[in-house]
Amino acid sequence: MCYITLVIALVCVHVQVDPASYSQQWLVVSMLCSPMAMLVYFDAYSLWAVLTAMAVGFCLGLGVHILTKDEEGLPTLDLGTSFAFGPAILSLAGFIMGVLWIDTLASEVVGIVSLTSKLLSLPPSLVGLTLLAVGSSLGDAFGNPSMARRGHASTALTACFAGPLFNMLISMAAGFGSFFAREGVTRTQVQFTPDIALGVGCLVIYNIVVAAVGILNKSRIPEKFYLFARAWYAMYIIIACLLGITGLV
Repeated sequence: MCYITLVIALVCVHVQVDPASYSQQWLVVSMLCSPMAMLVYFDAYSLWAVLTAMAVGFCLGLGVHILTKDEEGLPTLDLGTSFAFGPAILSLAGFIMGVLWIDTLASEVVGIVSLTSKLLSLPPSLVGLTLLAVGSSLGDAFGNPSMARRGHASTALTACFAGPLFNMLISMAAGFGSFFAREGVTRTQVQFTPDIALGVGCLVIYNIVVAAVGILNKSRIPEKFYLFARAWYAMYIIIACLLGITGLV
């Protein structure tokens, strides 16, 4: 039942932020289900948490129904100003629910990949270099092309670099911070293994190539540049697999 609520919230959020398919009924249902969906995500199943989520959802749904019952399109809710609060709030809600869904699906994919690797007795290093890396990047793999198809090519290209940068600077820092707090230490030893060296080297060289190509082509990436990107990644995967199979990592 909880996952059904999560699915309903996903569908509703997609509809509520897309003016072309706006539906007041779906928007109300979205407001009803979103608090419960967040409850499912954070795995908080206490009686008071469920009752609070239901009450918040009911209030949101009722409020949205009253405010939008006479609206034929996406409500602007400008409140007498020149700023459209309605689309801004709904876009923020859609973004939050999208993040929750990306994290949920990515976690499930990583779990399936981990189970598969154990059943097939694959080396952990090989799984980390390939399957887990792909599974944890599915959010970007689907989100960035979607933005590009909607005409936001610059945003999609920026996100391709901002995502890994966020993981390296914020996610890794948060992970180390949690580890230090749990273990009560201030430092830990990290080995610079061949697989890490391979990934760092390929990433640095690729970024240099992208910057050089952009500069030489007047801040534009050639249409066929994706062929180089795919070939470069294929080379990385082949070398990584060889390192994993031969036990060098």
